[in-house]
Amino acid sequence: MLALLLISAMLFGCTDGWHADSRSRYIDMIYPGPPVAFTVVLSRNTHVSGHAVVKYDSVLTNVGRAYSPSTGIFTVPHKGIYTISCSLLGDASNSVLLEIKKNGRKMAKVYSASGTHPHSAQILQLLLNEGDEIWIQNSFGHTAKFHDHGSYNTFSAALIARL
Repeated sequence: MLALLLISAMLFGCTDGWHADSRSRYIDMIYPGPPVAFTVVLSRNTHVSGHAVVKYDSVLTNVGRAYSPSTGIFTVPHKGIYTISCSLLGDASNSVLLEIKKNGRKMAKVYSASGTHPHSAQILQLLLNEGDEIWIQNSFGHTAKFHDHGSYNTFSAALIARL
């Protein structure tokens, strides 16, 4: 009788539910919880004071609401591996040097020279703990001028794997 039930289940596809359910449980083990991702940009030409945090004013996406436009800081909601990226286009009248900071410690720099409009970027994969803070900061002691019309200067992060 049991053999007949198993054969019927295979013939009529009743085992597909078991496979789909086990796949879903596997995905939940790899990535439990809600997604985390944001992308923000400067919507206009902007001036940032010396050693100040860049506050990106245009939020394209903020899934998980971990980025604060009022502070310019991304607060990590879950321990995991994240991709962090920053792109820069400085105004031709000045050089701009930005630092990607983690809890006040420099992780990487992004530079744009004066006299031209070079576009530069950094992409990092970092192991971050819940509560870590990531931000972009003007590295120079003087005001930095950013050239933008809503697409050149970006800051993004996305959770790759929750640990």
